[in-house]
Formats: sequence, structure tokens, C-alpha cells
Amino acid sequence: MQSEQGSAGIMVNLAETEDSIRGVARSLLGAALQSATKAGAPAVVFRVAPTHYLPLSQQQPLCTQLATETSVRPLKFADRSFSKVEDFDAWLMDFAQGQGDDGKLLYSQCGGNCDPSFTFVVSQQTGVMQVATEVYCGYARDRKVNLYTLSTTLRTACPAPR
Repeated sequence: MQSEQGSAGIMVNLAETEDSIRGVARSLLGAALQSATKAGAPAVVFRVAPTHYLPLSQQQPLCTQLATETSVRPLKFADRSFSKVEDFDAWLMDFAQGQGDDGKLLYSQCGGNCDPSFTFVVSQQTGVMQVATEVYCGYARDRKVNLYTLSTTLRTACPAPR
């Protein structure tokens, strides 16, 4: 559906500006959920990943190993329920920064200077957002570039063959 870049800068995220990860996430996800409802799509796939990585020659062996492993078998986290996009956004920021139980678990599994990329499958059921989370733990991002790509797509239902 849409893809935009958002800044991971501390100040823009605290201020929740339109170009911050928080601002972009709320806007993209809110629009995608509305489109999913109108289109009768059962879910929205929401992805968040760094835009720039360090060259392979500068990657730690741990990150290379985790990138290989999690590209085949992503880290999975317990499904979560949220009443609104803002609640999901607050959890996501904690999770991505290693805060809370889920965030601490994430960084115990995705350590070193390796950086996670996130895939969330978001469905709406009776006014509640159900979120399934998978994480690719991969290469270290280039910390001089604070940009992430955020994207949404609709997951449609395929009829079962007869």
C-alpha cells in the first residue's frame, strides 16, 4: 500500500513529529487499517526496518550468524491486543528500544550491535487490534543514518480450493 521513511532521532520521536518513526507509523497504520476495513481484508502487514547498514566487512560475526538464522526462522513473540493504534505505537516504541518484558527478550535474542527489522500482522476483530510479531535480527545499521523504512500492505484472504 504505502512506504515511507521515518527518523529514529530521539527529539523528533519525543515530539512525535510527522517525520518521526512514531508519526509515520501512526499515519501509515491508521490509513492501512481503514483501507483493510473498506476492502474486507483480514489483516495489514506492517514492516519497519533500517534504511542503511554497515558494510559486510564491518559486521560482527554474531550479526552475520543471526541474519542467516532469522531470515529462515524469524524470532516470534506472543500475540498482543490493543484497543487503538496509539496503544500499539507505545508498545512498539518500548519493544524496539529494549524496554518492557518483550523488549528485554528481544535484545537478549538479538544482541551485539545487530539490529532488528520488524514484521507485524495486524488484524481487527470487534474493535480490537490483534498483533502477531516476527523479527529478523540482522546486520548492524549505520548509526549515522537515523532513517527507517515503514511500509504497509493488505493481506487478503485466498479462497480454499474445492
